[in-house]
Amino acid sequence: MNYIEFTFKVNPKHPFTDILVAQLAEVGFESFCETDYGVQAYIQEVERRIDIFENIEILNNPGESQISHEEKLIPQQNWNALWESNFDPVKVGMECMVRAPFHDKHAGFKFDIIIDPKMSFGTGHHDTTMLMIEEVLKLNMSRKRILDMGCGTAVLAILAAKMDADKIVAIDNEEWAFRNAIENCATNHCQQILVLHGNASNIPNNSFDYILANINKNVLLADMEQYYKHLSTDGRLLISGFFIHDIPQLKTHAESMGLKLLTQVESNSWACVVFEKKQERK
Repeated sequence: MNYIEFTFKVNPKHPFTDILVAQLAEVGFESFCETDYGVQAYIQEVERRIDIFENIEILNNPGESQISHEEKLIPQQNWNALWESNFDPVKVGMECMVRAPFHDKHAGFKFDIIIDPKMSFGTGHHDTTMLMIEEVLKLNMSRKRILDMGCGTAVLAILAAKMDADKIVAIDNEEWAFRNAIENCATNHCQQILVLHGNASNIPNNSFDYILANINKNVLLADMEQYYKHLSTDGRLLISGFFIHDIPQLKTHAESMGLKLLTQVESNSWACVVFEKKQERK
């Protein structure tokens, strides 16, 4: 399939580039590459509508920002070369390294994860993925049951597998992400990961010790009830994909169904929040 590349110049770059990326993701943009002047955003050619920017608030009401863009067609055969030119290994302390197949393995890292991102989100470069990786590394995954919602490349599910999680389900509603996740799980020899194509309605009828969801605010709000239903007592829900100013709304919604806020971490306006389920609702 062909993709359209939009090159956005954003002034000032921060925090308005992050706001732009979040709003673009909600209308179908699938991948992003940060530049010195803003961001490059990619969407399938068949999804490129004339009115695609009508609901992008920051483009219609820029406020203190100035944003311009250019677009061009990216044929399918050029995509992997584009990723290779932009994808550097990601290192999280000395515990975890996320690298592409064409990168050399570095000694000293406890967890070595090989990701061929193709069109999927989740290489560790984005703040939300990095925050999620850091929080997952703090958990005891041994013999735990894990659900990775909106799994993208399945990087979080693969990390959980390498941390000795017992049973892992990874779900994404995009066909290309579903197939990419299967490939990445095979590359990392993670046979304990079941990859499913679907959404929260496709969660298997069992409970999980940890649910990981790096999606966006609207999906998190809509699916929180399903997460609660499938989270075991004393289980934890780790969510990201939203901005710091979204935390109060998500916290209120989560607490209304019995989840308790344990911790929140932040990076460049993005946030990751961890909740715990103490008991079933009566």
